[in-house]
Amino acid sequence: MYQTDAEAYEAAAGLAAERLVAAAATGRASVALPGGRGGRALLLALAGRGEIPWERVDVYFTDEVCLPDGDARRTLVVAQQSLLSPRGIASERVHAMVHDGDDAAGAATAYATLLGVLGTPPVLDLVLADLGADGGVAGVRAGSLAARSTQPVAAVEVTECSAEPRVARVTLTPVTLRAARHAIVMATGAGRATAVATILREPPDVERRPAQALLPSDTVSWFVDRAAADTLLRDARPAAGGQ
Repeated sequence: MYQTDAEAYEAAAGLAAERLVAAAATGRASVALPGGRGGRALLLALAGRGEIPWERVDVYFTDEVCLPDGDARRTLVVAQQSLLSPRGIASERVHAMVHDGDDAAGAATAYATLLGVLGTPPVLDLVLADLGADGGVAGVRAGSLAARSTQPVAAVEVTECSAEPRVARVTLTPVTLRAARHAIVMATGAGRATAVATILREPPDVERRPAQALLPSDTVSWFVDRAAADTLLRDARPAAGGQ
């Protein structure tokens, strides 16, 4: 646990850099980048790491909204502004999840085919994820078809979207998230406190609690700040007069 979100993001960026440097030493590395508020903060911290050989890293994405190219709400645009452009990462290394005019189902099928070069299921060297306030991860939400999918990539239709913008999107599924050689999950801010406590305390049920696809383990690292850990910490305190 970290006292501030800034400390959590810097620590996560350090581990991410370590993993990518090690993977790239074997020839080529692969990483899936997140979107959202937490994703942006992590990518900004990662942009400050000068040791990563980005010319040997293939960049993928955990999820993307079906909005026009250049829309500021696109995960790709967030990544371009926060990491890709600042580090001068070549466009041929960046594999967009959605292209202008794509429908979610078609984009999901195409991305699954693209990821096929990484195996079946695809094995990414590193997945970066931001825990949702609802306990979701990437674009996978409780009870969604994506949470139950046996495919590596799934479409999320508008009717299943609870977060803004309420548009169709494409997401890596738990199949691909679990297969990664390493995953980093960010959980920062008071708005994540209930989700952190629920995900870490309740019995595993990925369909109801998708982030449980990435529970802490030897291959999954969580970075949590004090605000996001508040519910866990409060519940762990002994009652007054207790032993």
